[in-house]
Amino acid sequence: MGHGVRRLDGVLTRYPDRAKDRRYLLRGLVKCARCGAACTGPPAAGRGKAYHYYTCRAGRANGGNGSLHKPAYVKAEWLEDLVWADVRRFLDSPGEALEQVRKQIGSTDGDADLDTRHRDLAKRLAARQAEKDRYVRTYAQGHISEEELEVYLADLKNQTDNLRLLLGSVEVELSQKREQAQLADTTEAWLLTLRKRVEEVEGDTPEAFRARRRLVELLVQSISAGKRPEDGRTEIKITYRFGPPPAEASEDSSVAHLKNGRRS
Repeated sequence: MGHGVRRLDGVLTRYPDRAKDRRYLLRGLVKCARCGAACTGPPAAGRGKAYHYYTCRAGRANGGNGSLHKPAYVKAEWLEDLVWADVRRFLDSPGEALEQVRKQIGSTDGDADLDTRHRDLAKRLAARQAEKDRYVRTYAQGHISEEELEVYLADLKNQTDNLRLLLGSVEVELSQKREQAQLADTTEAWLLTLRKRVEEVEGDTPEAFRARRRLVELLVQSISAGKRPEDGRTEIKITYRFGPPPAEASEDSSVAHLKNGRRS
């Protein structure tokens, strides 16, 4: 599956506060670039206002100066606005995304080979089990010694263990391909349906938030946040499942909120 990657680094600007019980659009998607731990949103108060962040839970648990690392604090509203701006472009111009999605749905050429390999491995495994039973019967009939039986069974165990490993690997790959096809199919349906209802999706209702959340889950594979070791700047890396969002006609307004920001 092709992935689009967007990198940003710089100094984050302040945004107005939201309610303390705010819903986090990117909950479960933001990970620490340093240790891989989940980034959650602890509220912080200042000048009578509440500010919300995505920051490394593990680093924060150590007070920022423990055995792990000093976590980056990313303004929640800033990051959510940035990701939603990309998702909005998917909605406004879904052509490129849908092309990638359809490639995912249509990329089943290797499924037949995987199914054939799975059947072959399953047959070979069953044959080894039958062979083991024959050796046991042969020993019971007195045609081979106990020592010979142990040698045969040890060899069969190695063969069956290897076959089980191969079979498990093929089953995992088949499961992943099915999940990818299902995800691609669902994403295409949502993009085609919701692109005509953008204003509803962006509304301030629980239903609209759930729709935005679902779109983000379908389109965003991962988000990492951390500090660059060379200069301590905050760096955000957003990876989309079906390639980058369509190129904007003008400068991205969300990038303008960064000082010395960059994209690649």
